[in-house]
Amino acid sequence: MLKIKTFVVLVLIYLISFIAIRSNINIFYPYYLIKDIIFFPVSAVTNEESVSDTIKKGISQEEKKEFEELKKINDLSSTLTDFDSVTALVIERNRLYWFNTITINKGSSSGIKEDMAVISSNGLIGRISKVSKKTSEIKLITTSDINNKISVMIKTEGDTVYGIISSYNTNSNYLEVTGTNKLTDVKDDSLVYTSGMGGIFPSGILIGKVTGTISDKYDVSKIIKVEPSSDFNDFRFVKVLIRKDS
Repeated sequence: MLKIKTFVVLVLIYLISFIAIRSNINIFYPYYLIKDIIFFPVSAVTNEESVSDTIKKGISQEEKKEFEELKKINDLSSTLTDFDSVTALVIERNRLYWFNTITINKGSSSGIKEDMAVISSNGLIGRISKVSKKTSEIKLITTSDINNKISVMIKTEGDTVYGIISSYNTNSNYLEVTGTNKLTDVKDDSLVYTSGMGGIFPSGILIGKVTGTISDKYDVSKIIKVEPSSDFNDFRFVKVLIRKDS
């Protein structure tokens, strides 16, 4: 009988200690111990409600962010009157080559083809490089592929300067525009758009703004640094532009 009582006492001590550790209950003062045990169910419910409210708030903020992103991307695509568009969700990204490609959840069954231009809510992000029936791969304008050249135009005061996006600096977050005359004066904050040359990207899609210029290694021409208008670390939705006569 004594062994049974001892066993029961040990079990009770274990249970009280377990509850105390999990719930931050003070076991060293009888008053607080009794108080905490009595109010433990209320505290647990309150904490659960607090966690629930936090989760709901987080979901609400995320939904608001997605709504605003979709609204902006719809407003942008509506200005491109020669194109229809397909809205798609980013479903995959290569972590080792973060700025090279992304995969979306729409493919040939939605009318998507290779080399179609793709925009985010803030401007150009790339072109379709691979297509399957239900998914597509987008080669980003920030890719390390040296063959990925994009013709651009820079709006300056009273003139338009043309150049080529030749690379992307991942450390400093700027696109390099080359092929411009060294004597050409391009001011900071000048806006950079697609030129429409090359037949892939429509003319007039925002790419970014000028943040500075440096001379190339031969001191023959300028390298214009362009900060992308799109945040390539943070977008979930894109629109694929489909030319209406295609």
